[in-house]
Amino acid sequence: MIDTNLPPSLQLFPHPELRAYQTKFLRFVEKNPKVMIHAPVGFGKTIMALIHALPLVKAKNYQLFIFVRTKTQVFRVFLNEIYKIANSQKYGYLTAVPLILKADLCVKREEIPHFYRGVCGQIRCPFLEQTRSIPEEDFPAIVEQIPITAHDGSISIEAYKEAFRDFGCPYHVIKRCIPYANIVVTTHTYLRSKNLQEMFSQLITQSSFPNQMAIIDEGHNFTADVESEITVNDLNKAQAIIPLKTMDILLELILSHQGRVERPRNLSAASLDAYLDHEHKLSLVEKTHLLKVKDFLSSRGDIWVSEENKVLQLNPYPHQAFNFVNDHFNRILLMSGTFNPLSLYQALYGLDYATLRIPSDFQFSLNGILYQRHFTSKFTERNAKTYEAMATVIQRLHSSNPFHTIVFTTSHELKQKILAYISLKTIYIENPSTTPFFIDELKQKRHECIFGVLGGKLSEGIEILDSKTNRSLLSLIIIAGLPFPRPDATNNLLRSLYMQKWGWRMAKYLTMLPVTRGISQAIGRGIRSESDFAASLILDYRAVKMRTMLPRVRIFRNVQTLYNAYDLFFAKMNRLFGLSKDYDVQDSPLSTSRKNSRAL
Repeated sequence: MIDTNLPPSLQLFPHPELRAYQTKFLRFVEKNPKVMIHAPVGFGKTIMALIHALPLVKAKNYQLFIFVRTKTQVFRVFLNEIYKIANSQKYGYLTAVPLILKADLCVKREEIPHFYRGVCGQIRCPFLEQTRSIPEEDFPAIVEQIPITAHDGSISIEAYKEAFRDFGCPYHVIKRCIPYANIVVTTHTYLRSKNLQEMFSQLITQSSFPNQMAIIDEGHNFTADVESEITVNDLNKAQAIIPLKTMDILLELILSHQGRVERPRNLSAASLDAYLDHEHKLSLVEKTHLLKVKDFLSSRGDIWVSEENKVLQLNPYPHQAFNFVNDHFNRILLMSGTFNPLSLYQALYGLDYATLRIPSDFQFSLNGILYQRHFTSKFTERNAKTYEAMATVIQRLHSSNPFHTIVFTTSHELKQKILAYISLKTIYIENPSTTPFFIDELKQKRHECIFGVLGGKLSEGIEILDSKTNRSLLSLIIIAGLPFPRPDATNNLLRSLYMQKWGWRMAKYLTMLPVTRGISQAIGRGIRSESDFAASLILDYRAVKMRTMLPRVRIFRNVQTLYNAYDLFFAKMNRLFGLSKDYDVQDSPLSTSRKNSRAL
C-alpha cells in the first residue's frame, strides 16, 4: 500500500483505500518526471494529482503550478480541494493563489463598465499606485493572508478581491505574491498566448523555490489556437475615431482575401500608441475600439488568416506551448479524460513523455452508434425523415431511462427541427448565449428530457447532481449528429499544414480530434463518479469510421436490437443500484468491485 501522505480524517475517496489503478497512477508519476496520462471520468484525477504533488511541495521544496481550462475550475475544483488539505496536521500551512485575467480582479469594475486590456496604463488607478508603493520584502508575509489558508472563507473570486483590496489592486498584488506562494492555480491561457508567456516566464524566474512542477488538467484542449482576431465591425468603429492607413490595410485583407495572408510589414501598434498617449479627449468607449486594433497588431500569432468579416492570427502547432512548459518545469503531469488515442496527442504536441492509459472498465456504462444511413446530421443527406426518426429513437429510449435524458445536437437549427417531432410534455431547452437557468430545478426532478448543443455550456461541464446522494442525474446522453469543423479558411489551412508536416493519413486523424473530443466530453456528463451509471448513443452513421477514437462502443444496425440492449442495460442498473419505481435513488450500499463491473 502506497503511503498517500494524507491525514486519515480527510474523506477524499468514496472507498476505504486506493484502487489498483490509482496505486498504479501514483507509482507511475513518482517514477517518471514528465508524464502524459489518460484517465476516464470518475477516476479521481484531481485528487490523485494532488496526492502526488503535495508531498513534493512540503518535503522537497517544489512550487506547484496548476493549469486548468476555465477560471471556474480554478476556484471550484483545485482550490476547493487544496482548501480541504491545506490546514491538515499532515501538511501544516500551505499558501495558494489564483492567477486569472486582470479584468476579473479589477476592484474598479463598477467605475469601468467596458474593461479593456491596458487600462492600467491609461488611467491613474489609485489601487495600482498603492500596490507599486509596497516594498518587495513585504510580499512573503502578504501571501500568507489569503482565503485558502487564512480562514474558513468562500473560495471565490470575490473572496480574493476582498482579501487583497487593502494592499491595492488584487491582480497586481497576486502577481507579486506568486514567487512566494506554494501553489499557483491558473488557466491554460498563460501557456497558449505568446504575449502572456513572456510575462509568466518572468514570474517563474523570480520564484523563491528551487524546483517547479506543473499539473496541466484537461490537456486535450491544446489544439490550434487563435492568438487574436479583429473584425470588420471593430475596424469601422476605430476608423470613425481616427482615419489611419492601418485600418485601411486591415480592411483590404479581410475584403480581398480568403485564406492565408502575409502580414504587411508597415503595420505596427506604434501609431496607435502615440495617438493614445497624447489624446486626452477620447471617451472610454472610443479608447476601447482603438485598443482592440492595437492589441491585434501587438499579438504574435505565427500565421495570419483572412476569413469572411475578420482576420485572425493563428498558432497552428500546440508544441509551441509545450516547449515553454518543458523549459520552465522540472516535473510535468499532463492529464485528460479524453486523450484518445494518446499517440495522436503525442505527435500533435511534439512530446516524448512517458504515457499511461487508465481503462474505464470500472464504470457502469453502455455506449453505442446507430448505423443507418438516414441517421446523420450531414447537410446534404438529412431531411424530414431524419428529424422524425431521431425524435422517435430519443423518446423511446427516454421512456426506459430511469433518470434524465440529455440530447446534444450539432447546432441550434438541428435542435429545433428535431424538437418539432418531440411529443413529450416537458422539455428543457438550452438557448444560445444564455446560461441554462433550469439546472437547480432539474436537481429536484428525476425523469426529464433536456436538449443542448455540442460545445455549449451543458456539454462543457455543467453537472446535474442529486442534492442528497450527489450522484449524476444524467443517465442517458444522445448525440444527434457529428460536429465536424466548418470548411472555412482556417480549418482548410490547418488540414493543409498537417498534411505537409505529417502526411494525409495523420492529417485526417488530427482534423477528427475536435469531433471525437467534443463527443467524449458530452458523454462524460453522465458519469462523474463511481456511484454513477449512464448510457450514450450517437445518431450518425459516420461515427463508425472514428470508433477507435471514441470510448468503447457497440455498433447497432437494427433499431429494435438497439432498444433491447438499452432496455436490458437500464434494467440491470435498476437492480444493481436499487432504484424504486418512482426512480428515487435509495440509500442501499453499492458494491464497486470488479466482480460487479464484469457482470455487465
